[in-house]
Amino acid sequence: MATVVDRYGDAVVQAVIRRILVDGVPFRTAAADHDVAALDGVRIGTVATQVLRELNTDP
Repeated sequence: MATVVDRYGDAVVQAVIRRILVDGVPFRTAAADHDVAALDGVRIGTVATQVLRELNTDP
């Protein structure tokens, strides 16, 4: 994930995550909206949803 942040910057990665988690946009569409490679969009979306799922689990 650090590689993706280094490549596109914090603001772009945050915007893609917001489009995926808040707006419910598919990973590749969110990536294309911000000139991010489709594969990187899938990586961002996968990590974001996994982290959100972990945060929402009961300990």
